[in-house]
Amino acid sequence: MEKKILTALLVAVLVLSLVGTLGCSLVTKTTSTSGATIKTIREAKIGSEWAVKQMEITLGKELPIVLKLASGDDVEGYFYLEKGDDVDFSIKGSSSVYESEPEDTNNPRIASDRFSFTATKSQGVAYTLTLTNPTASATEPTKLTIFLEIVYPATGSVYIPIETE
Repeated sequence: MEKKILTALLVAVLVLSLVGTLGCSLVTKTTSTSGATIKTIREAKIGSEWAVKQMEITLGKELPIVLKLASGDDVEGYFYLEKGDDVDFSIKGSSSVYESEPEDTNNPRIASDRFSFTATKSQGVAYTLTLTNPTASATEPTKLTIFLEIVYPATGSVYIPIETE
């Protein structure tokens, strides 16, 4: 009996130490905020210097995502619509850093985009990536589903504000 308990305890310690050592490269976590549902698909470190966060977002009206960075930090990423026709995307520090533009002036819809920027001292340490549903009405918003990937320095942080009532 004692041998079985010690064996089970040893196996549990071994599994926990492996998870702690190897980390978690695949995380599925769902959060609801600001009329959006965010499902974290993957959150991982890339070497010791970089981190990646992949999310599937069901967007009602608008979702701000805040990145905390240091001056000189590089960020890049992309998004695409899985469901829907059009989304507005912008990045702001203390002023506008980037705004998605339609590729075709005859079709002013944005279905995907790549972005990259370098944090600067003049823009501050907090950058807000904002996804906005341009077709959302106050009464019945048309939901969009968006895949978003952000690659940022491992020293940075990603925050998704929660809504309180």
